[in-house]
Amino acid sequence: MTARNLRIGLIQLEVTDSKRENLRHVIRSLDEIGKDCGLVVFPEYCMGYPKGALSRDFLQGIAEPLEGKFVKSVAEKSQEKQIAVVLPIFEKDDSSIFNTAVIIDHGTVRGSYRKIHLFDALGFKESNCFHPGSELVLFDVGGITFGMVICYDIRFPELVKKQVMSGATAIIVPAAWYRGPVKEEQWQTLLMARAAENTSYVIGVGNANENFVGRSIVVDPFGVKVLDLGYGDRIGQFDIDIKLIKNAREKLPIIQQSRHFQDIECRRL
Repeated sequence: MTARNLRIGLIQLEVTDSKRENLRHVIRSLDEIGKDCGLVVFPEYCMGYPKGALSRDFLQGIAEPLEGKFVKSVAEKSQEKQIAVVLPIFEKDDSSIFNTAVIIDHGTVRGSYRKIHLFDALGFKESNCFHPGSELVLFDVGGITFGMVICYDIRFPELVKKQVMSGATAIIVPAAWYRGPVKEEQWQTLLMARAAENTSYVIGVGNANENFVGRSIVVDPFGVKVLDLGYGDRIGQFDIDIKLIKNAREKLPIIQQSRHFQDIECRRL
């Protein structure tokens, strides 16, 4: 692994309703992937998903603060394996619960991203369960600057553009993408579009619970799908190449040519 070649581990976890079982599964996956990867990414809702619909009561029973056992256990394994981990959790903060992805690096919690756009669409109402976040984050691993959005966030291109304009060269997308008509096509299309329009890698890691599509996907900076894990409980690896990002951005200078949309007037005729 060099500054030109960072190996990413994608853990397409088949989550159950048992937090204890899911934590064991997370730890077992990190043991299985060993020290081959510099960064390992888990899917949204990896703390658990109920047999029925997601509810505030279910979350109240399993949500934890960042200092809780779930994060602490994974941080200890991260230290043991000397790797970085993106771990989505249900974060309890006073009376609020956030849909949060925690960034752990060699045993240290470096920070977290709280999902900004909650999934209030297609008959779902995630805002009944979570409080929205309000801040984007960037973090570096192995010479690559990562941004992050969670699941439904990917439908809002301005979030990704903001991170790329701020220095991101790859975007991580933990997701629990619900099944439904054309949902798989939308998931794939959105990931490919965000990569192509930002000349950045996009790494989507899907939940393999029966309610979700799975389909963890890596898209390169030219918008080409280079990995697709398909369905079920699976582990994948992919090497991210900084040279390819540089090549894409030289041939397609989209970032240099991009204008901040706040500076562009929209006039009604």
